[in-house]
Amino acid sequence: MIKSQKLLKSSNRTNNGTMRTQVTFQGVGLDTSFDGRGGDPIVLFKTYADVYSPSNKDLMILGNQNVKNGATLKIRDPMTGYQPKNDDKVIIDDSRYVNKVWNIIDIQPDFHDRTFLKIILGGTNLNE
Repeated sequence: MIKSQKLLKSSNRTNNGTMRTQVTFQGVGLDTSFDGRGGDPIVLFKTYADVYSPSNKDLMILGNQNVKNGATLKIRDPMTGYQPKNDDKVIIDDSRYVNKVWNIIDIQPDFHDRTFLKIILGGTNLNE
């Protein structure tokens, strides 16, 4: 094994013990109203995630998008079962984030180790 691959494996600190917050990915369903302004939210995927504060690199991405609040989550890569999109919404099942819906700002897959997906979340009016 190449030395850089060893460092890559040892730097990955996310495991089953740290992924204990349930997250729900939602999309917009078909619109059945007359005005055509959007449908009801539908659950696309549920999983457990490691949720933490954004790093400096993540904050730079969030700053370019003009969002006030952010969070970063890591989920196991569901491969073909579900692939998150920027149009999807995320609900974090935690007492600190009750009734808050997050937008997906950036999705960062790891091409060397297809175990996890890193997703940067942002919201504009979460704590107002």
